[in-house]
Amino acid sequence: MGWWIGSDKLSAEQREIIAAIKKNLTQVHWVQGAAGTGKTTILAELAQELYVEYPNASFYYLTFTHTLKELGRKSFVEEGVERIKTKFLTHTQFLKNNRVCDFVFLDEVQDISTHDLLKIKQLAKTLIVAGDCNQAIYDNSPSEQEIINTLAPTQYVLKLMYRLTASLAAIATKILPSSNIISAKSANTLANTEVRLMRCPDQRDEFIWVVTEALARARADKPSCIIFSHHQDITAFYHTIAEHFKIEYSGSELYEKNLYDNSPLTNPHLNYLTVNQNFKSHQVNLCYLGNGYGTLNEADKKPMVYIMTYHSAKGLDFDNIFIPQLNTNKHIVHPFVLAKNPNLDKRLLYVAVTRSRCNLFVTYSTPFPHLLVQNLPNTKVIPYQPNQDNNDEEDFF
Repeated sequence: MGWWIGSDKLSAEQREIIAAIKKNLTQVHWVQGAAGTGKTTILAELAQELYVEYPNASFYYLTFTHTLKELGRKSFVEEGVERIKTKFLTHTQFLKNNRVCDFVFLDEVQDISTHDLLKIKQLAKTLIVAGDCNQAIYDNSPSEQEIINTLAPTQYVLKLMYRLTASLAAIATKILPSSNIISAKSANTLANTEVRLMRCPDQRDEFIWVVTEALARARADKPSCIIFSHHQDITAFYHTIAEHFKIEYSGSELYEKNLYDNSPLTNPHLNYLTVNQNFKSHQVNLCYLGNGYGTLNEADKKPMVYIMTYHSAKGLDFDNIFIPQLNTNKHIVHPFVLAKNPNLDKRLLYVAVTRSRCNLFVTYSTPFPHLLVQNLPNTKVIPYQPNQDNNDEEDFF
């Protein structure tokens, strides 16, 4: 599950950027590029190379989410470079420490407020950031110009994609035409991504089909991932599959409570600790991943399926991605938020579809799919059948 590719596999483009950054460590540097171009790879390689040159310096690798923090730490251990004394923290953990340090590597810079970016810059003797403003998925995310005004960085743009195949890049471009994926070229030598669209009879059938197919396709070290736009959708999904797999649970412990007086909340989220415990105790290889819950470690030993939101999936990639509930009337973003940030729904869906390495499944249970996934290129329709045969396909549009 690690994203580390090793020094010997870096491209000439990546090597050139690394060399340019190392020549001027007093300047802030910003590595940009579309999804799957290797931005994070460059940060990890720089951490390794700079440690060799400055073994007594302090190194911090900052992420926006706990999941990416753990993945980074796990990748260093797997590749045998844990000797590099790099501390992996979320950016909020780093700011709480409030310590000046030598080298800071900040991933997903587009998700960090300008206020926090300025504080991080003040605490870092050398600051190297990576990110893509087309993947800015929070309504308060800074614009590219705001990041430039705050950090005054030297900018580099990666042009080769290593995760996305040509077919998936075309779909991502259709969803978000402004993405810089248009100018990138696919260096992916794997078979083209299979993208499938399927209409299900109803929500229950859709959820059961998705979880069954995701489990069937998962392999040890090659987990599947089911991505939802909202926690409410995950709640509905959980209740359906809990009934399907005969998972027993306590209603009072299944939902989060008020932290102050332990009273029920008006619109509570699932208690994901309880959810994951229920999956494990019933030997169902599912796990909610995000918000500090769940771990990718289990995927090394058994075929796992991870349940995530669009937000928590950013920065990760999986062989098999399932995006359910893309119905005609689906609000990927709440209307009042979309009114302030008109392209936020497109950027969120762009992030979701670009998590796929091999297979992408989009499902819905209304007469027509969501407008953003209608008329997508390189997409095939699957007629709904329980235990779908993958060969039973027809051209879509």
